Amino acid sequence: MARLSFPDGFLWGTATSSHQVEGYNVNNDWWQWEQHPGHIHDHSRSGAACDWWNGRAEEDLSLAAQLGQNAHRLSVEWSRLEPACGVYNPAAFERYRRLFQHMRTLGLTPVVTLYHFTLPRWAANIGGWTNPLLVSRFATLAAECARRFGDLVSIWCTVNEPAVLVYNAYAGRVWPPGTGNLLHGLRALRHLLLAHAAAYRAIHEVQPDAQVGIVFNMPLLEPARPHHPLDRQVTFWQDWVFNEAKLRALRAGVFVPPLAFPLQPAPHVQGSCDFVGLNYYGRYLVRFDVTATGDFFGRHVQQPTVSRGHTDWGQIYPEGLTHQLLRLRALGRPLYVTENGVCDNLDVVRPGHIVEHVRAVHRAIQQGADVRGYFHWSLVDNFEWVEGWSARFGLIAVNPFTQERRPKASAEVYAEICRTNRVPA
Repeated sequence: MARLSFPDGFLWGTATSSHQVEGYNVNNDWWQWEQHPGHIHDHSRSGAACDWWNGRAEEDLSLAAQLGQNAHRLSVEWSRLEPACGVYNPAAFERYRRLFQHMRTLGLTPVVTLYHFTLPRWAANIGGWTNPLLVSRFATLAAECARRFGDLVSIWCTVNEPAVLVYNAYAGRVWPPGTGNLLHGLRALRHLLLAHAAAYRAIHEVQPDAQVGIVFNMPLLEPARPHHPLDRQVTFWQDWVFNEAKLRALRAGVFVPPLAFPLQPAPHVQGSCDFVGLNYYGRYLVRFDVTATGDFFGRHVQQPTVSRGHTDWGQIYPEGLTHQLLRLRALGRPLYVTENGVCDNLDVVRPGHIVEHVRAVHRAIQQGADVRGYFHWSLVDNFEWVEGWSARFGLIAVNPFTQERRPKASAEVYAEICRTNRVPA
């Protein structure tokens, strides 16, 4: 099998998020959520996480550079930067600045996400993303970050996976605030898209040459019985809500809720991206089930599937990554695979998973998708939200009790790809 080469300048990296690696983010809504018994399935807490805030970030990113990576996607923690509404913390800005400088010294391009699931307590206390005030507050934060970091950061992701957040936190009950209200979920999704658009413009006012995009999680949803009309219909609605509504907002400037809810204009969202980030983990097969009222009467039945505790990341299906990249091609913007990985605590599946999914990216490029980079999730084992420490995604094993590090076999497999800009035969 031939070795497949990627375009010059392609970004090869890994991804992390602030709450999952920094440690002791005590001023956000997730820290509060973790303290309640039953919210985290393995009964753990984020605690020190991977101790990035106290200096282990530099150590782990130095190892990433040694493994051939030339970029890293990470997030800043809103609750550190703005611990009270309208009040900024200079020390937190300085800590991130030192980190970005270190990355530049290592030859790692910083790709910075402004919002990755966690809200400051003051924002959560006023209703979170159901409150339209957060749209302007987020834009103000984005402009402040561009002013303070613009000489070091040129690629910005505004919002990470808005539909995942809404599904779990507002329409669902498993993430904070856990309201379990569809109308609250639709309101939150609209505000997240408006916040993205406001941040997009705010950054460009400060940093005109910046590249600013949004990150979507887009699983491949297919009918379990392709010729069954009800399976096809419920698959259509699930895909519409989880994938298509966001794309329609970017293309047409309208927010399109499902079923009987009226169209809502969102003109500022139209065209508000210089690139789109794709997070892809797998495929879901959807079967009609009259009891699945919360999921538009569609139940996921894929087998085998990647799950741990109460979270199902779907069926490993590299072809779905190619499919979704080609779907995003219609937006006419450059693309990045901002997350792709597998929950594999033994590191048995991950080496082959990396190779096959990187091949899937190459197929998309051959078919006309303008893909500029690939970021594996994750650099290090970290606190995996409601699964706690029971789900391991990292190339580097981390013991949360001792903070010991150990590169896994998959780290060297990915390193060969990064160093050669090719997929190994």
